[in-house]
Amino acid sequence: MLVLVPKITSRISYTFRVIFERILHTSVQFTTHIDEFLASAEPKMAYSPTPIDTPVWMEATPLLFEENIVKQNFSFEKWEDYTLFFPTKNGRFPMDFAAVVFYLISRYEEYYEDNELDQHGRFQCRHSIAYQLGWHRKLLVHRLAIAIAETLGAFFPHFGYKTPHFEELSTHDVDIAYQYRGKPWWHRCGAVVKAILHFRFIHAANYLKATLGREVIDPFDNFEPEKTTPIYFILTSNFTKYDKNISYKTKAFKDLVFRLAEFSEIGIHPSYYSSRKTSFIEKEKKRLEEVLQMKITKSRQHFLRFRFPDTFQALIKAGITDDYSLGWTNEAGFRASIVVPYPFFDLVKNEETALILHPLAMMDTVFNSKEELLIMNELRDEVKEMGGEFIVLTHNSSIV
Repeated sequence: MLVLVPKITSRISYTFRVIFERILHTSVQFTTHIDEFLASAEPKMAYSPTPIDTPVWMEATPLLFEENIVKQNFSFEKWEDYTLFFPTKNGRFPMDFAAVVFYLISRYEEYYEDNELDQHGRFQCRHSIAYQLGWHRKLLVHRLAIAIAETLGAFFPHFGYKTPHFEELSTHDVDIAYQYRGKPWWHRCGAVVKAILHFRFIHAANYLKATLGREVIDPFDNFEPEKTTPIYFILTSNFTKYDKNISYKTKAFKDLVFRLAEFSEIGIHPSYYSSRKTSFIEKEKKRLEEVLQMKITKSRQHFLRFRFPDTFQALIKAGITDDYSLGWTNEAGFRASIVVPYPFFDLVKNEETALILHPLAMMDTVFNSKEELLIMNELRDEVKEMGGEFIVLTHNSSIV
């Protein structure tokens, strides 16, 4: 596949490689030479602001030729059943599909300084362009990629592509490993007093049993082998208001980590405050590596709390290769409108990185159980149709 562009920018290279290599599973090359392009017999398309006399020309808007971050003022047009942005007047496509894709997968809108954030400093789904246009539960990036592929196929019958394989990944966050075990004495004493004051006598008795070293059924102990290999993201931070796991120094913690390592992959769950104090990421990762005596390369942020690009730069610095944080905390849907693993693009540095993002579909505890099941099935069907990774975040402490 050959793409003619007036200039090969980092944004153009990144966007078209995500479209063709990550989604359509076909190679892509670029040229700035019109003679080379016209002489080529392979499937090809042109991407430029000015017309090119070729069957597949996509009129380009400025976004992929820029190097800075500029707040976008959108005009909207309908495409099939969806309202999109970056409309164009000429060319084979009604919009600059490449600009739409880049805007979504780079999370461009999350870099704006005037964004309204929630109480935890997180960008909310309702402020996203996808939510406001009503397709936050649709994989628009995949649909645009397929539209490009079908157009190319109409003019170049030998153009071949295939959609991603559907895969369902089981991922779990260990925010609090146990309700009773592994807690310090002062925590247990406070918990017993609180339970008695609220007439929760069985709860108080279980804390006392755990303190005395007696066997107790722990409702958070939901760690079992599964049909496929799950991933557990484990919190190793110091105890804070929002970080409440048992200490990484305890025997209960170490025993659990070794137990999980027998049937799952292990990742780090950087603490609540690591999104601001990014040095915590490397510190907490080293703690887990020292316990396991193995290298940790997967990560997901606690509370899904992160900042663009600071958190992701810190993950790269800490040696993380794959992050699983890209999802919504108060809604279900596809934060970047894509579900294939793809590289993080640092908009501040205007460059592609080696960090691979694995987008989430939804998190447990957001909806009631009946609603959650309906929405989960809706999202799973969307991913099955388009292909890619269907990832749901669950907590061992919420399965009670």
